Amino acid sequence: MISIYALTDPTDGKIRYIGKSKNPKSRSRQHIAESQKRQNTKKKAWIKALLDAGSAPGLSILFQTENDTAARIAESRACHANIDTIYNLHDPRKGASDFKNQPPK
Repeated sequence: MISIYALTDPTDGKIRYIGKSKNPKSRSRQHIAESQKRQNTKKKAWIKALLDAGSAPGLSILFQTENDTAARIAESRACHANIDTIYNLHDPRKGASDFKNQPPK
């Protein structure tokens, strides 16, 4: 099962990150571990600030499917629906464009 998940801010309930994983709980723990090593993105800095304050991001499952194409579409739609609050922008240094400058698919 592929899950589209959201990491939410416990202070205001806003969605701050949307991802796709077969094991979202494990992936959430990876996000936390990565943020403790370095804070080179807004998402990592946000998670580290929560941890430093004695908190952690919430985890919500938004969509589940067995179909990878359906999962990718659902992830894209969720990102565009939460475009004003999420931190998970594609990194142009990795060859992807900033999706905020692209029309929804």
